[in-house]
Amino acid sequence: MRRFALLLIAVLPFGCSSSNTSSTGQLITCDTDPGTGTILRCVPGDGGGSGTCQDVDEDGDGEPHDDGTIARTSSDADDDDGDGISNEDDCDEHEGEDGDEHAPGEADLPYDIAPQLGSTATPISDAFAEKGTQPAAIVSVTMDGGTWRLTELQSSTPFVITQDDCSHAGNRDVGRDRVFVTWQNTDGSTMMDHLDIRYCNAN
Repeated sequence: MRRFALLLIAVLPFGCSSSNTSSTGQLITCDTDPGTGTILRCVPGDGGGSGTCQDVDEDGDGEPHDDGTIARTSSDADDDDGDGISNEDDCDEHEGEDGDEHAPGEADLPYDIAPQLGSTATPISDAFAEKGTQPAAIVSVTMDGGTWRLTELQSSTPFVITQDDCSHAGNRDVGRDRVFVTWQNTDGSTMMDHLDIRYCNAN
């Protein structure tokens, strides 16, 4: 599985975006950042080449992370999820995606978290808790194309989820923001991943 440690002080905020025109079970091709391997823009179709990966879009949202499941089409040892795409080319094997695995003791983020209206949330800490292990320290929290709740997120300050959170124009969708979190594990290694905050379970 692909996993990377960043020893950088500053992290450039890259994020996956898509035209959301994919359909369930369709092949998609995604550009990847050459420095971090982060998934960038995804489009339907069979592409390829340097700086790209492919995936079967199981839930039709135009992105490699999937909530659904597909019928296994391959028993190849180099195709862990059996979708017919080798691990080398599969977007699922990138950091933060479906096939990504972390070593025991390493903190990890889920793909998204959905704090509910009226609840008191600390979304990033809550997301780490969902995976089971808190990092030794949060190094940075950045956001590409927005600043909604960024001060609270950077300082890990709890806040009450309001209707404004649910209906604001997020950088991913209405009520939905993508943030980039860099953290330090207890062994001193530094890692970065993205987290989608889906206020009030926004789509």
